[in-house]
Amino acid sequence: MFRNIVVAVDGSSHSDKAVAVAGELAGRLEADLTITHALIQGPIPKELARLSSEPVPEMPPMSVGGAAVGNQVSRTALQSIAKALLEQAQASAREAGAKSVETTWHEGDPANVVLYEARSRNADLVILGCRGLGGVKGLLMGSVSSKVNQLFEGSVLTVK
Repeated sequence: MFRNIVVAVDGSSHSDKAVAVAGELAGRLEADLTITHALIQGPIPKELARLSSEPVPEMPPMSVGGAAVGNQVSRTALQSIAKALLEQAQASAREAGAKSVETTWHEGDPANVVLYEARSRNADLVILGCRGLGGVKGLLMGSVSSKVNQLFEGSVLTVK
């Protein structure tokens, strides 16, 4: 039924659960699995900062009149976090049963990154955590999972 599955990771417990579900489904269905991550500039939660190969500022950047103030996280730090997250997710997906697992990351809005990856891979299923590490959480569902659910033409599974 499902041949190409895309799952997004952001380091949250919900995305960890989504990877486990995606790995098990991909294994059972002998589907290809792509794990993707969106690189975005902004405050880095402490649980992700520890994954960086470089120091990450403790104080998040603040916006004053549209201009960024404060410490910016280097692109290298963001990439090292992405690499660590993707390696952990790939190992978890394989442990859950997935055989064909690829990883990717792109810069940009997380929902757009997931949609791009799903469309470019001709995915028939996207799996997401219902909430990520974003600052302001939606009442019923995270903004990324809500946007992907509305805009993706295939099936979307959100995991709690």
